[in-house]
Amino acid sequence: MKRTRGAPGRVTICFFMESDVHRPTEDELRVFSERIARRLAERPLDLDPGFHRERVAGLLRIAGEASFYQLLDLPPTSTAQEIHDAYEQIARLVHPVNAPLLGLEGREGVLEMLFERITQAYLNLSQPDRRKAYDRGMSSQAWSAALGPAPSQRRDEVRDLSDRYYKRALELIAKEELFLAIEVLREAVRISPQADLYALLGKLQAKNPRWLRAATESLQQAMALGSRDPELAAALHDAQDRLAAGEWRAANPTTGMSTRAARASKWEDAPDVEVFDPEEEIGGRR
Repeated sequence: MKRTRGAPGRVTICFFMESDVHRPTEDELRVFSERIARRLAERPLDLDPGFHRERVAGLLRIAGEASFYQLLDLPPTSTAQEIHDAYEQIARLVHPVNAPLLGLEGREGVLEMLFERITQAYLNLSQPDRRKAYDRGMSSQAWSAALGPAPSQRRDEVRDLSDRYYKRALELIAKEELFLAIEVLREAVRISPQADLYALLGKLQAKNPRWLRAATESLQQAMALGSRDPELAAALHDAQDRLAAGEWRAANPTTGMSTRAARASKWEDAPDVEVFDPEEEIGGRR
């Protein structure tokens, strides 16, 4: 393990040799930090404060020794979309603007270090050539650790957290806060992939035509996990038919909904799937 100094006043802890990984530039960090801050301003975190503190504390404990896959809580077989989703979820948790919520006012540097480390993981795993180079540099011990469960996870704690997420999602659905409910369920299945969680997630995703492919995958995962939901097969068949019919092409590019569905839905400002491209933003400002 090696400590190196990045931006002034900021210490970064590197688990691999510096030549093996891309180190985020100040411009890249600024772009990512500003974007996540905007997302948090638009849709603030709706988490139990105790759970939020536990998650951040767990990440801080492993930040210096974990592989990039472990930091994002992903297996090395993860897809590009899974890497993007994991980064956005975790970056929202550790962004320095959360310091007051976490009791870290005046100690934002701790979150800045963690945000930089999470962003470094994303920048290396989201770019194919960098990811190949990183994978080649991983030791057999690192591969074994990355393929295993996250260090901070315990089965009983994970089950309790997923149950809390499920109940919170139901509350949000009752208030027709569908996008927030989906965010909660995505976090729930990430930490505890259960059939009932995937089933509910898939049904909600299917309400947005632009997310039909994700809905199909969630519903298929629910079936693979042995869901006993009697409506699941019909929901999956409907999502597959709508996807094959190209319904997503007629969706409103802003809301993600078809014109007819948008009038009857409170689904507001649901974003399309987006992959961060810091180089494009940096270049556009020069």
